Amino acid sequence: MNNFLWALKFLTIIPINNRSVELPKSSYAVCWFPIVGIVIGAILSVVSLLLQNVFPPFITYAFILITYIVITGALHLDGLADTCDGIYGGWNREKRLEIMKDSHIGSYGVIGLMCILGLRYTCLLHTGEGFVFLNIKDISAGILPSFGEPYSRDASSAAMTKIIVLCLMPAVGRWAQVFAAGVSDYARDVSGTGSFIVNGTTQKHVAVASVVPFVLLLYLCRLKGLAVCAIIVVFTLFIIWYIKRKIGGMTGDTLGAINETAEIVFLLALFVVF
Repeated sequence: MNNFLWALKFLTIIPINNRSVELPKSSYAVCWFPIVGIVIGAILSVVSLLLQNVFPPFITYAFILITYIVITGALHLDGLADTCDGIYGGWNREKRLEIMKDSHIGSYGVIGLMCILGLRYTCLLHTGEGFVFLNIKDISAGILPSFGEPYSRDASSAAMTKIIVLCLMPAVGRWAQVFAAGVSDYARDVSGTGSFIVNGTTQKHVAVASVVPFVLLLYLCRLKGLAVCAIIVVFTLFIIWYIKRKIGGMTGDTLGAINETAEIVFLLALFVVF
């Protein structure tokens, strides 16, 4: 329970009693990252349910996006901005790491934030319109279509799809952090925010952290879920390779950047596969 509470405190601004949470003695705390993502997604789903009958969708999802930023304290967005500034603003490894450590945001960071937030808002706004996961009646009957079969489309299916996506999106992003940490070394010579996670995470932790998001995707979407998982893994591997090529490893900032990009890849993959 301490590991879960630490992960919840680290990844969100949800108030946790500091005295009841200790720094984990092992990196098994990262295995809880996708679960924390689902907790965040559940909060976003509640906001969606409360506002969808009050505001039109384009306003509702603006509030959902703001809620997401507030809950996470913009932690990963800050990492994305620093990563964009460093990777595209520096001409060698040392300069890139120096720029990423600077608290000021540059033009590349601003552009990166605009692209990520714009894509996320657009994808969430149209989730349930271009595709649905399943039909409520099919769930109760235990019937799930296989790859290539059309999914039933009705209002309840669209609403359920939006909730599922809101819950899975943060889980996939936080899984990607664990994945990146498990296959990388820490890029800096001195300890930083992400050193505890990167240095302590192993492939065993990655395997454990993969269970919840991928089992849910496979259960809900069957073979189409397998295709979504494959797209997420391939693109996440590419992003990891690209960052390691630029700075030689991972930092806390790059883990945040991978979280953000993996969530966007997940959302786009749904539209591609369904």
